[in-house]
Amino acid sequence: MDYFKQRRAYRQLKMTEIDVSNGQNNLYRELLDYANDESKLDVQFRMKNSALLSLTGLSEPGLKKARNSLVQHGLIKYIQGKKNVKPPEYQIINLYEKAKQATSYPTSKDTLKPKSISTGLEGVSQLVRQPGSQAVAHKELTNTDSNQTNKNKRPRSKASRTYAPTERPYQIAEHLYKRILEHQDLKKPNLQKWADEVRLAHERDGRDYDKLTKLVDWAQDNDFWQANILSAKKLREKYDILTGQANREYKQKELSQHNDISRDFGGSQKYRYEAKPEPIRTPQKGDEPF
Repeated sequence: MDYFKQRRAYRQLKMTEIDVSNGQNNLYRELLDYANDESKLDVQFRMKNSALLSLTGLSEPGLKKARNSLVQHGLIKYIQGKKNVKPPEYQIINLYEKAKQATSYPTSKDTLKPKSISTGLEGVSQLVRQPGSQAVAHKELTNTDSNQTNKNKRPRSKASRTYAPTERPYQIAEHLYKRILEHQDLKKPNLQKWADEVRLAHERDGRDYDKLTKLVDWAQDNDFWQANILSAKKLREKYDILTGQANREYKQKELSQHNDISRDFGGSQKYRYEAKPEPIRTPQKGDEPF
């Protein structure tokens, strides 16, 4: 199965035939990307529910609902697994081959090319007699409408932006690539494209450059996410999920540290009659690093 043909067929299906929610779309994209990364686009594969919950941000009921919808839409096949024994089994259904078998649409050449009808008069110009005039041969008329000509012209593609190594988007993209290399081999990507994703995350999504840099380090220090955040595009897509987990982890560490200090000073005989330390402020909303 061709990954890019499958992506295009899926996009066309969403635009013309089916309605897909954000949760269903995230689940399908994660299954498709995993199958492609593991070279299992044409075969069945297993994937844990816990992994899909982390990657999609769905709840368990939401995951079940989204999965059932994908099956009903004919996008995936699903075989239920056994809890704590074997994960569920999935298979991606080939959409572009399925579309070919279902119907055959005329190509643009077929629709634009007029059908010719043989009359036996090909190559012969008819003479039309008009009163008081000479015989005039019919000539083929050509469309000289300048507006029509302009419509047929394709718009010029915009030139891609180039980033200098001193610009923040490029620096963050390069930093992400270097951190990934600490854990696994990765062919050097197009850092210009990665830098453009970082810029879009900043300008369109409102992400702070400093927080993006910190999030790169947090994700690459996390055992699960270091295997899944392998591009700037993925970093941008998973920003909300990553920051949510990072902030929860931060709060848990702060509360754990506060409880440990409280036990040290309040629970032992040594400090019973000595001056108690000032109470430590527990983490509040807005204290999160991201």
